[in-house]
Amino acid sequence: MDAIEKFYQAVSDTLTQVMDHQRANITTAAGWMADSVEAGKIFHVFGTGGHSNMAAIEMNHRAGNLVPANCILDPGLSCEHGATRWCEKIPGYAQQVLRYYRVQPGDLMLQVNAYGINAVTIDTAMECRRLGVKTIAITSPSLSRQIPADTPARHPSGQNLCDLADLVIDSYTPYGEAMVDLPNVAFKVSPASSIINLFILDAMNAKACEILNQRGITPPVWISGNIPGGNEANQQNLDAYWGRLRHL
Repeated sequence: MDAIEKFYQAVSDTLTQVMDHQRANITTAAGWMADSVEAGKIFHVFGTGGHSNMAAIEMNHRAGNLVPANCILDPGLSCEHGATRWCEKIPGYAQQVLRYYRVQPGDLMLQVNAYGINAVTIDTAMECRRLGVKTIAITSPSLSRQIPADTPARHPSGQNLCDLADLVIDSYTPYGEAMVDLPNVAFKVSPASSIINLFILDAMNAKACEILNQRGITPPVWISGNIPGGNEANQQNLDAYWGRLRHL
């Protein structure tokens, strides 16, 4: 088996784990998303780390995904501004980000971070608890619990995201993230956490749309602007959510 096949098998096996063991939690999360949309509210998507940030990008103005996603794309957490200089390990930073994105009591937060240990991740979960914001975490509890308590990357409290969220969806990210063994190489290569995170998010989106449809509500989703009529179809949603979603 070559490296391509090994990586494919690792991704496939992880997706099977998610489908076998996390389907009920994904369905519950989708129901909460549908409730938020039906109530005329927005929900927030926050990838609380440099690469976890891709989760928010995936949900932002994405063809086929729900419109009322307020995606938190803070430049201090972006690889574009320096992969070794981001702010995910600074205690107190998250509270300012949540204030800027107008996270309010009674809102819904989708929080994505495989490790579930850094300052922004834990501060976000704690602040959401304080505000009365319901939190869905896509994270890897076994990975979080393998990280030593004195690791500098941890929040000063030593807590894990999986112990603070209202609902946890396990992404089954392994220790160290990488998944492919190579002969005579002491470490594994090629992570799959972003693939799994985005699968879970888009599965939640699909199920939320199905639930809304079953309730007699047409799901408000973005249409691709690259196909004829797409921009025209999106105008109504732009008018409805302009000023409510930060990154329109």
